[in-house]
Amino acid sequence: MIYYIINAVKNTLALIFCLLVFFAPAFAAQTPEQVINKFDESFSRIKDAQGSFTLDTSLQIMGCGGPQRRTGRLWYKAPDRVKFTLDRDTYFFRGNRIRKIDGKGTRFYVQLIHAPDFAPGFNPKLITHNFNLKLIKETGDDICLEGSPKPGVLKNVKKVLFHIDPKDYLLTRMDLSLSYNLSGKINIKYEKVHDLPVPTATYGKSALEIYAGALAGLIYDLKGERIQVNQGLADNIFDPGF
Repeated sequence: MIYYIINAVKNTLALIFCLLVFFAPAFAAQTPEQVINKFDESFSRIKDAQGSFTLDTSLQIMGCGGPQRRTGRLWYKAPDRVKFTLDRDTYFFRGNRIRKIDGKGTRFYVQLIHAPDFAPGFNPKLITHNFNLKLIKETGDDICLEGSPKPGVLKNVKKVLFHIDPKDYLLTRMDLSLSYNLSGKINIKYEKVHDLPVPTATYGKSALEIYAGALAGLIYDLKGERIQVNQGLADNIFDPGF
């Protein structure tokens, strides 16, 4: 009798071991690339978008600062085209190619310094393209990736924690570690538009380089209105003409 019990236990343990070996990949933690790919799958359902926005900012210099409100309109077309107006100025982005036309019709070629590399376009692939990532937390409520900027981008950013909602795989918050022991936080809000989760607002605190490497705190609140998605925007909307 004891012999049969021992064999039954041995067979059960062997079966459990085989099941663990067979299903181990399913239980393994995701890689950062897998997390971003799922975020990209969700975001890529937005082929184009347009809407109005209000931007409230307050630049904090030596403990002082005053609020400023600006309004504008934005157009987006996957994967790499953005156009937006801000008061009387209009900006055109196609990856790293940036053009500006001011209210008087003067044309400008714009180059960003120490900015992200926008070569992949304006989508979640920007994260893996510009940051070395590692997974530091994965729970049922939050996936947190720690990102260190790759050489040549984001000079004043030391580290970013990307918080992703594991239910919908959407980026909801970024915690920033900046130069001079400064910190920042960027929150992102979504609304359903034609049953698609669309980023419609962002608010928080970051910093701007103002002169000789000095940073000033920036508090901002951007709210989108009358957002439309997947309307089939024409390419010529994004053409600055030069």
